[in-house]
Amino acid sequence: GVLIVDGSAPLAGKLQCPVRIEIKDGYARKIPIAALARLIAPLGKKALNVAEFGIGLNPRARVTGNTLEDEKARGTAHIAFGNNSAFGGRVSCPSHLDMVFLKPLIYADGVRVNI
Repeated sequence: GVLIVDGSAPLAGKLQCPVRIEIKDGYARKIPIAALARLIAPLGKKALNVAEFGIGLNPRARVTGNTLEDEKARGTAHIAFGNNSAFGGRVSCPSHLDMVFLKPLIYADGVRVNI
């Protein structure tokens, strides 16, 4: 599949242009943000693992370019790559990178989820 990230990303802050990330077999093929790509290159495939999907529900959080807050802002969603062992996943690596979507369209079992 293909993800179009248009909110924020670590080391990049608020994105000026959407970023296209191709996913295959549960892994990103690459992260097309140069600073992030350099950071995770030595970590190997595990750093590209699709680790988490979340929906922002906090009406007081704002999208500022700090992904720690951005991912919680109501009306956003995020996907993370890398480590997920801390919350029951099977991939352990020294990186966990959240990418934030603004006003995402989310479907579960073919039904649109209103956030």
